[in-house]
Amino acid sequence: MMNMSSNIKKFFFVSVPFVYRGMHKIHYRSLYAILDGIKFNNSKKAVGRRMNKHRVRTVVLSAVAATSLLWGAASAGATDLKEVLEVGIKVNQLAQQSQKKIDKTVDQTDKIIGDYKGVLRTIEGLRVYNAQLQRQIDLQVVEMGKLSKSIKGVTYVKRQITPLMMNMVKALGEFIDNDLPIKREERKAGIERLNELMLNPNVDASEKFRSVFELYQIESEYGRAVQAYTDKVTLGGNELEVDMLHIGRIALVYQTRDGEQSGMWDQASQSWVPLDDSYRKPIKLALAVAQKKAAADTLLRLPIPAPIPGKMETAK
Repeated sequence: MMNMSSNIKKFFFVSVPFVYRGMHKIHYRSLYAILDGIKFNNSKKAVGRRMNKHRVRTVVLSAVAATSLLWGAASAGATDLKEVLEVGIKVNQLAQQSQKKIDKTVDQTDKIIGDYKGVLRTIEGLRVYNAQLQRQIDLQVVEMGKLSKSIKGVTYVKRQITPLMMNMVKALGEFIDNDLPIKREERKAGIERLNELMLNPNVDASEKFRSVFELYQIESEYGRAVQAYTDKVTLGGNELEVDMLHIGRIALVYQTRDGEQSGMWDQASQSWVPLDDSYRKPIKLALAVAQKKAAADTLLRLPIPAPIPGKMETAK
């Protein structure tokens, strides 16, 4: 009986925690009180009287223990499974978080690699660009040396360019005086403007030279142009308004507005010479061609001075 009581105590010590974990509130003190109520006596009579009571208690305790064991086992199994599932869920969550960190790290690494390659391309482009700039700088250094030498001679050139331009203006004025009187007043006015420009201290030497060169170009055009314009000539003390025609510097002829009188400039005598009536229609036609009133491919018959000094011949 003592062994049985001891086994029952051990059984209850094992099963009570499961009962407690299964929310069955069986206190250890109550169980000890039940066990301590069993009194063992050497007397056969006492054993006989308590045998039935002991059997009832044994059955009750066995039922309670079995029930507690089943409930405890079920509760323990459910709790362990829940804990395992919770651990698995936490592991999956940690794995997902770790994977996100890995993906983010991979993306950042790819971006860094792309940026690095872009920087390498930029560096290579800058190397080529710098090499090109260095070649340009070397050439500019050479040009600077040449300019430095030229600057040293600017003062000398400036002193020489002004007399040169004045001589050019003077020579051009003399040429106009000895040339055919083609728009002579207009051309002489241009010479006067140049003389005033040469004396103006506020005008740069480059601007003066440009003006001189421009007037030389205008004079050059007179030698190639065929122009008709209105001018005045003095004949026998009378000033007449006429239509003037010049063909380069080969011929300069006129015709009165009514077409009755025609003449030409005699370079040898530096005077106007009248022409006979046979030149009336040819000169009129030539004026129409110059004024673009007739076809330019028309054959013209005009008086052309012969290139013999002191003599003039007319082509008829």
